[in-house]
Amino acid sequence: MVIRLSQMIEDNTSKFRGLDNGRITEKISNIAKGLNFSDERMTFIEHMISLNRLLSSYDPHESTSFRTVDEKAQDPTYFIATYFDTKDIDQALWVYRLVRLLTRYILLSDKFFETDKVEFALIAKRVRTRIDEFLLNRTDKDHLNYSLDYSLTQFWAFWKFEQIIKCRTLAGNTFSYNEIRHFNLFKSSDAPIVYSRVLDAKLPSFTENVSLVLHYNQALLDLQDDWEDIEEDVQADMPNVFVMAAVQDVSYNSIKSSTNDRIRNIVLKRSDSSKASIIRLVNEYQSSIRNICIPNNLAFLKSLSDHYADTLRGTILSPALYQYCDRIVGSQEQ
Repeated sequence: MVIRLSQMIEDNTSKFRGLDNGRITEKISNIAKGLNFSDERMTFIEHMISLNRLLSSYDPHESTSFRTVDEKAQDPTYFIATYFDTKDIDQALWVYRLVRLLTRYILLSDKFFETDKVEFALIAKRVRTRIDEFLLNRTDKDHLNYSLDYSLTQFWAFWKFEQIIKCRTLAGNTFSYNEIRHFNLFKSSDAPIVYSRVLDAKLPSFTENVSLVLHYNQALLDLQDDWEDIEEDVQADMPNVFVMAAVQDVSYNSIKSSTNDRIRNIVLKRSDSSKASIIRLVNEYQSSIRNICIPNNLAFLKSLSDHYADTLRGTILSPALYQYCDRIVGSQEQ
Protein backbone atom coordinates (compact mmCIF):
# COMPACT_ATOMS: atom_id res chain seq x y z
CA MET A 1 0.00 0.00 0.00
CA VAL A 2 1.37 3.42 -0.94
CA ILE A 3 -0.21 6.77 -0.08
CA ARG A 4 0.89 10.37 -0.35
CA LEU A 5 1.22 12.46 2.79
CA SER A 6 -1.19 14.99 1.32
CA GLN A 7 -3.97 12.43 1.04
CA MET A 8 -6.71 12.21 3.66
CA ILE A 9 -5.61 15.44 5.37
CA GLU A 10 -8.36 17.79 4.26
CA ASP A 11 -11.22 15.34 4.87
CA ASN A 12 -10.58 15.26 8.59
CA THR A 13 -9.20 18.74 9.28
CA SER A 14 -12.55 20.46 9.83
CA LYS A 15 -13.16 18.71 13.15
CA PHE A 16 -10.13 20.51 14.61
CA ARG A 17 -11.07 24.01 13.44
CA GLY A 18 -13.24 24.73 16.44
CA LEU A 19 -10.41 24.06 18.86
CA ASP A 20 -8.25 26.87 20.21
CA ASN A 21 -4.53 26.80 19.50
CA GLY A 22 -3.72 25.74 23.06
CA ARG A 23 -5.73 22.54 22.73
CA ILE A 24 -4.41 21.94 19.23
CA THR A 25 -0.84 22.38 20.48
CA GLU A 26 -1.51 19.84 23.22
CA LYS A 27 -2.81 17.34 20.66
CA ILE A 28 0.18 18.01 18.40
CA SER A 29 2.52 17.45 21.34
CA ASN A 30 0.87 14.13 22.19
CA ILE A 31 1.16 12.83 18.63
CA ALA A 32 4.74 14.09 18.27
CA LYS A 33 5.81 12.34 21.46
CA GLY A 34 4.35 9.11 20.12
CA LEU A 35 6.21 9.30 16.81
CA ASN A 36 8.91 6.70 16.40
CA PHE A 37 10.76 6.36 13.12
CA SER A 38 11.66 2.79 14.05
CA ASP A 39 7.98 1.94 13.51
CA GLU A 40 6.90 0.14 10.35
CA ARG A 41 7.05 2.69 7.54
CA MET A 42 3.34 2.93 6.78
CA THR A 43 2.54 3.27 10.48
CA PHE A 44 4.91 6.21 10.65
CA ILE A 45 3.37 7.74 7.51
CA GLU A 46 -0.12 7.41 8.97
CA HIS A 47 1.02 9.19 12.14
CA MET A 48 2.50 11.95 9.98
CA ILE A 49 -0.86 12.37 8.26
CA SER A 50 -2.64 12.69 11.60
CA LEU A 51 -0.05 15.21 12.73
CA ASN A 52 -0.42 17.21 9.53
CA ARG A 53 -4.16 17.56 10.03
CA LEU A 54 -3.53 19.21 13.37
CA LEU A 55 -0.70 21.37 12.10
CA SER A 56 -2.85 22.69 9.25
CA SER A 57 -5.47 23.69 11.84
CA TYR A 58 -2.84 25.33 14.02
CA ASP A 59 -1.72 27.46 11.05
CA PRO A 60 -4.79 27.78 8.78
CA HIS A 61 -4.99 28.74 5.10
CA GLU A 62 -3.55 32.09 4.09
CA SER A 63 -6.46 32.81 1.76
CA THR A 64 -9.60 30.88 0.95
CA SER A 65 -9.35 32.29 -2.57
CA PHE A 66 -6.15 30.33 -3.20
CA ARG A 67 -6.79 27.30 -1.05
CA THR A 68 -5.31 24.83 -3.55
CA VAL A 69 -2.03 26.73 -3.59
CA ASP A 70 -1.95 26.91 0.18
CA GLU A 71 -2.67 23.23 0.70
CA LYS A 72 0.56 22.39 -1.12
CA ALA A 73 2.38 24.24 1.67
CA GLN A 74 1.27 21.57 4.16
CA ASP A 75 4.20 19.35 5.05
CA PRO A 76 5.03 18.08 8.56
CA THR A 77 8.56 17.00 7.57
CA TYR A 78 10.34 20.07 8.93
CA PHE A 79 8.28 20.02 12.12
CA ILE A 80 9.18 16.37 12.75
CA ALA A 81 12.85 16.92 11.94
CA THR A 82 12.99 19.76 14.45
CA TYR A 83 11.14 17.85 17.14
CA PHE A 84 13.23 14.71 16.73
CA ASP A 85 16.43 16.74 17.00
CA THR A 86 15.45 19.17 19.77
CA LYS A 87 12.49 17.55 21.60
CA ASP A 88 11.12 21.09 21.78
CA ILE A 89 7.51 21.43 20.60
CA ASP A 90 7.61 25.23 20.57
CA GLN A 91 10.74 25.23 18.44
CA ALA A 92 9.23 22.65 16.09
CA LEU A 93 6.05 24.71 15.70
CA TRP A 94 8.10 27.83 15.01
CA VAL A 95 10.06 26.03 12.28
CA TYR A 96 6.84 24.62 10.82
CA ARG A 97 5.22 28.05 10.61
CA LEU A 98 8.26 29.71 9.05
CA VAL A 99 8.76 26.95 6.47
CA ARG A 100 5.07 27.07 5.64
CA LEU A 101 5.23 30.84 5.14
CA LEU A 102 8.27 30.44 2.90
CA THR A 103 6.53 27.70 0.92
CA ARG A 104 3.44 29.86 0.52
CA TYR A 105 5.56 32.72 -0.76
CA ILE A 106 7.32 30.54 -3.33
CA LEU A 107 4.14 28.81 -4.49
CA LEU A 108 2.30 32.10 -4.90
CA SER A 109 5.25 33.63 -6.73
CA ASP A 110 5.35 30.55 -8.93
CA LYS A 111 1.67 31.02 -9.75
CA PHE A 112 2.31 34.64 -10.64
CA PHE A 113 5.10 33.72 -13.06
CA GLU A 114 2.93 30.99 -14.58
CA THR A 115 -0.25 33.02 -15.00
CA ASP A 116 0.87 36.66 -14.88
CA LYS A 117 -2.10 37.33 -12.58
CA VAL A 118 -1.34 40.26 -10.30
CA GLU A 119 -3.43 38.91 -7.42
CA PHE A 120 -0.88 36.13 -6.86
CA ALA A 121 1.93 38.69 -6.68
CA LEU A 122 -0.02 40.82 -4.20
CA ILE A 123 -0.70 37.91 -1.87
CA ALA A 124 2.92 36.77 -2.19
CA LYS A 125 4.00 40.27 -1.16
CA ARG A 126 1.77 40.10 1.92
CA VAL A 127 3.24 36.73 2.83
CA ARG A 128 6.75 38.15 2.40
CA THR A 129 5.89 40.89 4.88
CA ARG A 130 4.62 38.28 7.32
CA ILE A 131 7.91 36.39 7.01
CA ASP A 132 9.85 39.52 7.96
CA GLU A 133 7.53 40.18 10.90
CA PHE A 134 7.74 36.56 12.00
CA LEU A 135 11.54 36.72 12.11
CA LEU A 136 11.60 40.07 13.89
CA ASN A 137 9.32 38.77 16.65
CA ARG A 138 11.77 35.99 17.51
CA THR A 139 13.73 36.66 20.71
CA ASP A 140 16.79 34.57 19.80
CA LYS A 141 18.30 36.20 16.74
CA ASP A 142 20.31 34.18 14.23
CA HIS A 143 21.50 34.41 10.66
CA LEU A 144 18.02 33.74 9.25
CA ASN A 145 17.19 37.39 9.85
CA TYR A 146 19.67 38.51 7.22
CA SER A 147 20.25 35.40 5.07
CA LEU A 148 16.75 34.43 3.93
CA ASP A 149 16.57 37.37 1.52
CA TYR A 150 19.63 35.99 -0.23
CA SER A 151 18.20 32.46 -0.27
CA LEU A 152 14.93 33.61 -1.81
CA THR A 153 16.78 35.69 -4.39
CA GLN A 154 18.83 32.63 -5.35
CA PHE A 155 15.69 30.65 -6.12
CA TRP A 156 14.23 33.39 -8.32
CA ALA A 157 16.59 32.24 -11.07
CA PHE A 158 14.49 29.10 -11.50
CA TRP A 159 11.51 31.00 -12.85
CA LYS A 160 13.66 32.52 -15.60
CA PHE A 161 15.01 29.07 -16.40
CA GLU A 162 11.48 27.66 -16.51
CA GLN A 163 10.60 30.22 -19.18
CA ILE A 164 13.61 29.09 -21.22
CA ILE A 165 12.39 25.48 -21.07
CA LYS A 166 8.90 26.63 -22.04
CA CYS A 167 10.24 28.47 -25.10
CA ARG A 168 12.35 25.49 -26.14
CA THR A 169 9.35 23.18 -25.81
CA LEU A 170 7.15 25.43 -27.93
CA ALA A 171 9.93 25.66 -30.52
CA GLY A 172 9.85 21.87 -30.94
CA ASN A 173 13.09 21.01 -29.17
CA THR A 174 13.63 17.65 -27.50
CA PHE A 175 15.28 17.06 -24.13
CA SER A 176 17.92 14.56 -23.06
CA TYR A 177 17.75 12.62 -19.80
CA ASN A 178 20.37 14.96 -18.31
CA GLU A 179 18.32 18.01 -19.26
CA ILE A 180 15.20 16.53 -17.67
CA ARG A 181 17.10 15.70 -14.48
CA HIS A 182 18.61 19.19 -14.39
CA PHE A 183 15.19 20.79 -14.72
CA ASN A 184 13.68 18.61 -11.99
CA LEU A 185 16.54 19.24 -9.57
CA PHE A 186 16.49 22.97 -10.29
CA LYS A 187 12.73 23.08 -9.74
CA SER A 188 13.10 21.33 -6.38
CA SER A 189 16.06 23.44 -5.27
CA ASP A 190 13.81 25.52 -3.00
CA ALA A 191 14.31 22.71 -0.46
CA PRO A 192 18.10 23.07 -0.07
CA ILE A 193 18.30 26.78 -0.91
CA VAL A 194 15.44 28.04 1.28
CA TYR A 195 13.72 25.57 3.63
CA SER A 196 16.83 23.69 4.71
CA ARG A 197 18.38 26.97 5.85
CA VAL A 198 15.77 27.10 8.61
CA LEU A 199 16.88 23.69 9.87
CA ASP A 200 20.51 24.76 9.52
CA ALA A 201 19.83 27.64 11.91
CA LYS A 202 17.84 25.64 14.46
CA LEU A 203 18.95 21.98 14.51
CA PRO A 204 22.02 20.91 16.51
CA SER A 205 22.51 17.80 14.36
CA PHE A 206 22.00 19.44 10.97
CA THR A 207 24.52 18.67 8.24
CA GLU A 208 24.51 19.49 4.54
CA ASN A 209 23.77 15.82 3.88
CA VAL A 210 20.36 16.47 5.43
CA SER A 211 19.87 19.27 2.93
CA LEU A 212 20.81 16.90 0.12
CA VAL A 213 18.26 14.28 1.18
CA LEU A 214 15.59 16.97 1.48
CA HIS A 215 16.47 18.10 -2.04
CA TYR A 216 16.04 14.61 -3.47
CA ASN A 217 12.79 14.15 -1.54
CA GLN A 218 11.42 17.39 -2.94
CA ALA A 219 12.50 16.31 -6.42
CA LEU A 220 10.51 13.08 -6.00
CA LEU A 221 7.47 15.03 -4.83
CA ASP A 222 7.80 17.37 -7.81
CA LEU A 223 7.81 14.36 -10.12
CA GLN A 224 4.56 13.25 -8.50
CA ASP A 225 3.10 16.72 -8.99
CA ASP A 226 4.09 16.69 -12.65
CA TRP A 227 2.37 13.32 -13.06
CA GLU A 228 -0.84 14.76 -11.63
CA ASP A 229 -0.58 18.02 -13.61
CA ILE A 230 0.15 16.67 -17.11
CA GLU A 231 -3.06 17.98 -18.67
CA GLU A 232 -2.99 21.29 -16.81
CA ASP A 233 0.64 21.94 -17.72
CA VAL A 234 0.08 21.17 -21.41
CA GLN A 235 -2.91 23.50 -21.51
CA ALA A 236 -0.82 26.28 -19.97
CA ASP A 237 2.35 25.39 -21.95
CA MET A 238 4.25 24.96 -18.68
CA PRO A 239 7.25 22.61 -18.49
CA ASN A 240 6.44 19.11 -17.25
CA VAL A 241 9.05 16.36 -17.03
CA PHE A 242 6.72 13.70 -18.46
CA VAL A 243 6.04 15.89 -21.47
CA MET A 244 9.72 16.81 -21.79
CA ALA A 245 10.52 13.10 -21.98
CA ALA A 246 7.62 12.32 -24.33
CA VAL A 247 8.64 14.82 -27.02
CA GLN A 248 11.49 12.47 -27.90
CA ASP A 249 8.80 10.32 -29.57
CA VAL A 250 5.78 12.60 -30.08
CA SER A 251 5.91 16.24 -31.16
CA TYR A 252 4.71 18.81 -28.68
CA ASN A 253 2.28 20.15 -31.28
CA SER A 254 0.64 16.72 -31.45
CA ILE A 255 0.30 16.63 -27.68
CA LYS A 256 -0.95 20.21 -27.48
CA SER A 257 -3.55 19.77 -30.22
CA SER A 258 -5.08 16.72 -28.54
CA THR A 259 -8.26 16.91 -26.53
CA ASN A 260 -7.79 17.19 -22.79
CA ASP A 261 -8.94 13.63 -22.15
CA ARG A 262 -6.35 12.24 -24.60
CA ILE A 263 -3.27 14.22 -23.53
CA ARG A 264 -2.21 11.82 -20.78
CA ASN A 265 -2.70 8.80 -23.01
CA ILE A 266 -0.51 10.32 -25.73
CA VAL A 267 2.22 11.39 -23.30
CA LEU A 268 2.39 8.06 -21.50
CA LYS A 269 1.37 5.44 -24.05
CA ARG A 270 2.56 6.74 -27.40
CA SER A 271 5.98 7.52 -25.97
CA ASP A 272 8.46 4.91 -24.79
CA SER A 273 10.67 7.64 -23.36
CA SER A 274 8.26 9.26 -20.90
CA LYS A 275 7.85 6.48 -18.35
CA ALA A 276 11.36 5.12 -18.87
CA SER A 277 13.07 8.45 -18.22
CA ILE A 278 11.08 9.24 -15.10
CA ILE A 279 11.49 5.76 -13.62
CA ARG A 280 15.21 6.04 -14.29
CA LEU A 281 15.19 9.34 -12.38
CA VAL A 282 13.30 7.81 -9.46
CA ASN A 283 15.72 4.90 -9.27
CA GLU A 284 18.73 7.19 -9.50
CA TYR A 285 17.49 9.46 -6.72
CA GLN A 286 16.57 6.58 -4.45
CA SER A 287 19.92 4.88 -4.97
CA SER A 288 21.76 8.13 -4.25
CA ILE A 289 19.76 8.81 -1.08
CA ARG A 290 20.54 5.37 0.29
CA ASN A 291 24.25 6.18 0.08
CA ILE A 292 23.97 9.47 2.00
CA CYS A 293 24.81 9.44 5.70
CA ILE A 294 22.64 11.63 7.91
CA PRO A 295 22.27 11.90 11.72
CA ASN A 296 20.23 9.15 13.35
CA ASN A 297 17.76 11.71 14.70
CA LEU A 298 16.79 12.52 11.12
CA ALA A 299 16.89 9.03 9.63
CA PHE A 300 13.14 9.16 8.99
CA LEU A 301 13.89 11.40 5.99
CA LYS A 302 15.36 8.42 4.16
CA SER A 303 12.29 6.36 4.98
CA LEU A 304 10.20 9.11 3.40
CA SER A 305 12.43 8.90 0.33
CA ASP A 306 11.56 5.23 -0.08
CA HIS A 307 7.89 6.03 0.38
CA TYR A 308 7.94 8.74 -2.27
CA ALA A 309 9.87 6.53 -4.71
CA ASP A 310 7.55 3.58 -4.14
CA THR A 311 4.53 5.82 -4.62
CA LEU A 312 5.84 7.08 -7.94
CA ARG A 313 6.70 3.65 -9.27
CA GLY A 314 3.38 2.28 -8.10
CA THR A 315 1.59 5.16 -9.82
CA ILE A 316 3.47 5.03 -13.11
CA LEU A 317 4.11 1.34 -13.63
CA SER A 318 2.13 -1.86 -13.81
CA PRO A 319 2.59 -4.20 -10.80
CA ALA A 320 4.95 -6.48 -12.74
CA LEU A 321 7.21 -3.65 -13.88
CA TYR A 322 7.09 -2.11 -10.42
CA GLN A 323 8.52 -5.29 -8.87
CA TYR A 324 11.18 -5.47 -11.58
CA CYS A 325 12.33 -1.89 -10.92
CA ASP A 326 12.32 -2.51 -7.19
CA ARG A 327 14.71 -5.44 -7.73
CA ILE A 328 16.97 -3.20 -9.82
CA VAL A 329 17.17 -0.58 -7.06
CA GLY A 330 17.90 -3.32 -4.54
CA SER A 331 20.73 -4.71 -6.64
CA GLN A 332 22.21 -1.21 -7.07
CA GLU A 333 22.29 -0.80 -3.32
CA GLN A 334 24.25 -4.02 -2.76
